[in-house]
Amino acid sequence: MTIPTNETVSSVSPSRRRASLQRGVEIAVSLVFLVLALRGVQFDALWAALRRADYIWLAPAALLTVVTLLIKAWRWQLMFRPEHRLPFGSVFTALAAGYLASNVLPARLGEVVSIVLLVSEQPVSAARALSTLIVSRLLDLLSLLAILVALLPFVHLPPDMTQAARALGVTALVGVILVVWLSFWRDALLRLAHRVLRHVRPLDRPGVYASLGHLVDGFALLRGRMGLPLIATTFMAWASVFLTAWACAQALHLDVSWMAIVFTNIVVALGMLVPSSPGYIGVYHYLTTVGLAPFGVAKEVALGYAIVWHGVNYLTLSVAGMVALGLHGTSLGRVLGRWQAARSSNGADA
Repeated sequence: MTIPTNETVSSVSPSRRRASLQRGVEIAVSLVFLVLALRGVQFDALWAALRRADYIWLAPAALLTVVTLLIKAWRWQLMFRPEHRLPFGSVFTALAAGYLASNVLPARLGEVVSIVLLVSEQPVSAARALSTLIVSRLLDLLSLLAILVALLPFVHLPPDMTQAARALGVTALVGVILVVWLSFWRDALLRLAHRVLRHVRPLDRPGVYASLGHLVDGFALLRGRMGLPLIATTFMAWASVFLTAWACAQALHLDVSWMAIVFTNIVVALGMLVPSSPGYIGVYHYLTTVGLAPFGVAKEVALGYAIVWHGVNYLTLSVAGMVALGLHGTSLGRVLGRWQAARSSNGADA
């Protein structure tokens, strides 16, 4: 039997403490937002809104959620070209498994699960897979901010919301300029990284520089021949998301304009950057009420809409992930086992 040494205990304990602290913060954030979502709500009115709902609309909403997942998998597949032409089935399974993990596991392990599953079965490096996911998130964020700025002239928001939206629009513009600049100056950026990181021993490693190179290469895709397809699939995915939200609004008989639905989507999507418990419970619901408030929607109705909308997304993505993993002949537990084995191996090698 192996007896852990003091060095082993001291190296493991901080990691466990950090993980526990992170989970505690995530749960606390979700609870705070859940309290905010429920504050002042008349539960009889909330129950009445849910009881009056026409749940037949949830069928097209669930179908559209799957369509969104298919489009995002297609975009992810495109990001590996021209070097790799990965099978769509493998890419879709990895992405669906990632969404499932984000819904049920703490610490936002969805990206980890997607990368581990894809890298273990396809000839791509973890650094390359990670860079494509980062670029995907950046594309999603920038496109949302662009839509938000385009929406501002047509919606009447409180002054503080309008100012915040304009500030985010400027941020998006700066982000686009930075991305384009990075893609043109790959070698200069890597030389700068070497000069800076050589003084930081934990980061002065080949893997870190390889990851930076892959990330810049991912940005370069946006100005190459793949740029237009990637931008097009990004907006196609968001159009599908908006249609899903609209179908859920029909279920709750929500009498609001398309612009209200799109604006609420943007508020919720940006709020997901906040650390929270799996599935964004609490955060999703409160921000939905915030997004609909400027359009005169009662909080009880908005919260009922949030419950239905979140439920459709949560259940559909979770079931899609389980089905994809089942057809693939694996499970979330096995994928996490591969990740733990890889971490142990890297630790042993170190």
